[in-house]
Amino acid sequence: MSVREPPEAEPSDSSDTLSGSGLTGTRTGGTGVGTSVITTAPSILQAEEIGRTRALMRLVALAGAVGLIAIWLPERISPGRMLATIVVSVTFAVTLWLLVEFRDPERYDRRKVLVQGLLCAASILAVAFYVGVFSPAVMALCVGIYFFGLGDSATAGWAVFLACVIGYFLLAVLAMAGLIHTGQSVLALKQPELASMVATTGVAEVLLLATFWMARQSRRATLGAFDRLEKAARQIKKRDALLDEARADIERAGAALLGRYSGHRLGGFEVIEMIGRGAMGEVYRAREVETDQLVALKFLHPMVLEDPAHLARFLREAEIASSLKSEHIVRVSGTGTGPDGAPYMVMELLQGNDLSWHLRQKKRLGVSATIELVRQVADALTAADEAGIVHRDLKPQNLFYAELTSRRVWKVLDFGVSKMNDVASTLTQGAAVGTPSYMSPEQARGQEVDHRADVFALGVVAYRSMTGRPAFTAPDSVTTLYNVAHVQPVRPGELVRITDDVERVMALVLAKDRQRRFSSASMFALALRDAARQRLDERLRRDADALLEAHPWGTDDLVFRRSA
Repeated sequence: MSVREPPEAEPSDSSDTLSGSGLTGTRTGGTGVGTSVITTAPSILQAEEIGRTRALMRLVALAGAVGLIAIWLPERISPGRMLATIVVSVTFAVTLWLLVEFRDPERYDRRKVLVQGLLCAASILAVAFYVGVFSPAVMALCVGIYFFGLGDSATAGWAVFLACVIGYFLLAVLAMAGLIHTGQSVLALKQPELASMVATTGVAEVLLLATFWMARQSRRATLGAFDRLEKAARQIKKRDALLDEARADIERAGAALLGRYSGHRLGGFEVIEMIGRGAMGEVYRAREVETDQLVALKFLHPMVLEDPAHLARFLREAEIASSLKSEHIVRVSGTGTGPDGAPYMVMELLQGNDLSWHLRQKKRLGVSATIELVRQVADALTAADEAGIVHRDLKPQNLFYAELTSRRVWKVLDFGVSKMNDVASTLTQGAAVGTPSYMSPEQARGQEVDHRADVFALGVVAYRSMTGRPAFTAPDSVTTLYNVAHVQPVRPGELVRITDDVERVMALVLAKDRQRRFSSASMFALALRDAARQRLDERLRRDADALLEAHPWGTDDLVFRRSA
């Protein structure tokens, strides 16, 4: 319905704008061809950590058994023999118990692993005391330091590192002070030199520090690699989602615009040119002869004239649109019939472009622009609701950013598949009516719908406008409908910088259960405005948190309930 290109879409907040290909997204459940939620780095690393822990414990158990035998092999009776035996025995027993405990990954507990790590450090220090404070035995501490330095818990890594470093330092100081007799160790120093002991201690401490630093650097490098991989995967899946949406737009675009009424005179109108075509009809720019005013004439396509349902929908759109009073609903001023019997409606001629055009140009709107879009569309939906009408096909193609004389406003188009609440739905026979990506879950199931179906669709439009990514999309309509009914979209905060309260409002408006959804479009618009100002009602916060706990972002509710 565009007659000229308007200026650029309303600028986004600078804080909300993502540059170039920086838009990221993930597919969940059925939003791709059988793909699942992208596994996050922490879950992968936790599985790796559990496997690495069990491997270390096997090594500790083997070393403990060999160590207990080795402690009693030397004939020399060192003062540290009993201490080393006790500490190594306790560590050996705890290690065997944890090996059995952690056979079930669900029972993995980092606190227990930390206790075992501290016991290992104590065992090595006790053995060093027995064998010789300045013997190579102390280098076994590097294994434990490196293992815990690679772990997910920085606290555990620092705890083991400090225990090893401080523990060995105290042993060395006691030895240098003569409180530990180095001449009675298994590897005895007959004539210890203070300078040699200081040098050995310094070298050992530096090696322990270097080991810990290398472990933490390796950990950071691993997390960085996972982060880059996940961002790349989101980019790819984001582009896939946009391609799915573009493919759907292309399919709707149809053939070239060839106007069968161009240049004709119909009643009191001179038809100028065709400016739009859809599966159901064609839109022409025309001039009213009497007033010289430009209008739009929307004709029902001749190919569907013989279908009573299509004809009824067209006439109902004209009736509904002409009865609704809102500046945010396209104005219909009359109807007529063409020379071939095709009915048409006389509409205000809108200058500008629809939301889908703006999203192709700008990828997404800013948060403030989305809030204004929601506010204006909510005004139109409220007028429809008060008249007992459900639109049922709210989507970017049916939201037009019209340029008026002094301002621009959003207008809702196409009430062709709308439903009157007080009239039985005889046109659809219980089928799912609308555009799959923007249907409500109850619509997707072919169930009875009310105003809350339009609220859900407005939420999907807001998600698309705010994040730059369709909430529900797939290569085919069946998978898309499954996503609508069962899959939560990607958490908006992963795609764009927004407040937690805005995320909560989006969770409520996209609730699968309409009882947990906003009851009106105006309530959604008000809550979204308050959320952006971080003034969201506390009751709505609690409702959203409970909803997300039951069905988190990016999950399939059927799968999530089975795994819970």
